Amino acid sequence: MSAALIWIVVGLGLLIVELFTMTFFLMWVAIAAFLAAAAVFIYPAAWVPWVVFCISAVVLLLATRPLARSIHGRATVASNVDALIGASGVVLQPVDNEQNTGRVRVGSDEWRARSCGVMIGASEYVRVLAVEGTTLIVKPDEAPECCPQS
Repeated sequence: MSAALIWIVVGLGLLIVELFTMTFFLMWVAIAAFLAAAAVFIYPAAWVPWVVFCISAVVLLLATRPLARSIHGRATVASNVDALIGASGVVLQPVDNEQNTGRVRVGSDEWRARSCGVMIGASEYVRVLAVEGTTLIVKPDEAPECCPQS
């Protein structure tokens, strides 16, 4: 089997694997294998296809990775405490930074809370700005749409 045929088979194999993974990673390596197959015809020394393969794979990956990332997008879903940022809650114990008091309920969980400089009374609605350890940093907010204000 000729060296060019081996590079073509490797490239086709990588393309088939790319069809199953859809990562836009192996496609560039497969193209580098096809370029190495072409290099065999131009200069038949054994080391030339390897150099062409390595250089073209690196160049293709570095040049096209931003394109692949924009196609895939960043579909990250906030989880754990990151999901709390922006959530609304209700104050259970008045939030007073000077006295180091304050508890809020966000969802079904109760959290220690600090405000961004203002005192917030019990039963008021708050919005979570940040999470520092086990303490939520909150600001006063309006009642959620689904709840009637009293």
